[in-house]
Amino acid sequence: MVMNEIRREVVVPNDIEIEFTSSTPVTFSELYGHEFVSLVRMATLMTGNAEAARDIVQDAFVKLHVRWSTVHHPPAYVRRSVVNGCKSHHRREGRRRRDDSLADQAANLEIDHTLATLDTLNHRQRAIVILKYYEGRSETEIAEIVGCRPGSVGPTLQRALTKLRELQS
Repeated sequence: MVMNEIRREVVVPNDIEIEFTSSTPVTFSELYGHEFVSLVRMATLMTGNAEAARDIVQDAFVKLHVRWSTVHHPPAYVRRSVVNGCKSHHRREGRRRRDDSLADQAANLEIDHTLATLDTLNHRQRAIVILKYYEGRSETEIAEIVGCRPGSVGPTLQRALTKLRELQS
């Protein structure tokens, strides 16, 4: 039996250039060593759980490793994967919390005030606040990572900050 080989070619327009600097990781191992700790910190802020954050980042790097030869901008790919992983984590946690008694959980958990405050924001707001103020990303970078238009980053950030200010007063 003869099997036909399926080949996929990735076409990149000629006007797109990826600029690499001397500090840009060029191998998977270099990228992992360069980005792992900062991605775990970001994911911990987004999830409120350091153990889950490490798992999410590890999963993102596994996905990247599988697709390494076809990914054009690995740092952006892995960061986006982590943000999406955090979003999935919150969906799973929401379902789990509905099943558990919230009163029992509140009595047993000691949550840092910052994480508890960030937990009041929806996923997109939380991601934008963390990417803006923790990582110092531009609105264009945030839009690319979160998966929205650059014009919606500012208003979403303002709504999130307004909500956080209301909680403080």
